[in-house]
Amino acid sequence: MKNYNVKEILKSDQAIAFSNYLKKLNNDLTFEIIFPKKLWPNIEKEQPDEAMQYINQHHNVFQDSTENDFGIDYILGASTSADCWIHIKKGKDEVVGYATNVFYKINSQKVNFFRVTFFKQSIRQLKIYPYLQDLRINIFPSNFIFSRTQNPVVYKIFSRFFKLYGLKIAPSLNGFDSKCIKVARSLGFDVDDNLIIKNAVRGIVAKNTPFIEGEIDTLWKKIDLNNGDVYLVVGYK
Repeated sequence: MKNYNVKEILKSDQAIAFSNYLKKLNNDLTFEIIFPKKLWPNIEKEQPDEAMQYINQHHNVFQDSTENDFGIDYILGASTSADCWIHIKKGKDEVVGYATNVFYKINSQKVNFFRVTFFKQSIRQLKIYPYLQDLRINIFPSNFIFSRTQNPVVYKIFSRFFKLYGLKIAPSLNGFDSKCIKVARSLGFDVDDNLIIKNAVRGIVAKNTPFIEGEIDTLWKKIDLNNGDVYLVVGYK
């Protein structure tokens, strides 16, 4: 991963728009960007106290967001494997939402894996998601965007998001390019021919996972949430 300059990223149009929107909502809301592997190069094996303070807050946000708890080890793995953390903060110290990304390069292709995104319920309805996603995609412009989800609303949001960037979405009832499967498998994602990862997590992540009628519902009938199945949603050109 290249040596990202947080100060320069914060000057980008996407970061400024995100900051202004948060301030418009509440003067106490801000965000920060951390590249954990740059700050703590050995973080996947050993977590210093400062890193664990953040990871414990990731755990708290996950619990509040999903009304569920997979334990700190689940959060630890997801957080320490990430290349980038974005925290939405209320006041000086409280993390009320966070997102993590993993960046891959395979041959000449770049993949931006949107690893996790969780908001506390207090900010979930504030329409923060589009600004956050816009920032994430521009930190690491890529040929493919990956995201794992059990949530059809997330799929719907990504569908709109990809269109803004001229990307197609997979899976789709209209079919999709097999290169999505090829790239995913080459990076170690255990996807089937429908881009389903079976038994990826411990059952249903969010107890309030919604259902949507129509095409998305047809897609979702293919996965077993109770078994921990997820879709690997892919944006591609």
